[in-house]
Amino acid sequence: MTLILGLTASAFAGENPDRAKVTFNKELVEANLLKGVASTNFGLRTSSAMMLGKLKSEKALFALMKMLRMEDDERGRIVAALSLYNIGDSVGLYAVKQQARFDKSERVRRLCTIFYLESLKIASAG
Repeated sequence: MTLILGLTASAFAGENPDRAKVTFNKELVEANLLKGVASTNFGLRTSSAMMLGKLKSEKALFALMKMLRMEDDERGRIVAALSLYNIGDSVGLYAVKQQARFDKSERVRRLCTIFYLESLKIASAG
């Protein structure tokens, strides 16, 4: 066991530090997350939507607005609304405002109202 650990440690010790760097390509990440939003897997769909909101990805606006409008599960609609709020684009915020008025779920309507009103506070303060 010690021999294996020693060999493994020595193999990584001589590794080129430039090769070990992790690069972040926002466009590639956004493209993969947009594929995740279109997935049939609920967990992947919602986690991708949440990450796109954290990245403030304007490329995700239409996919998130579609999710907000079409998602069967209210939790998914809430995640889409929160992500649109985080992005802060006026078109996305208008979609959140409309969902606050017309969603079939009282919970979604209430949270969309909170997100929309909070966006107005931020806009008036900034």
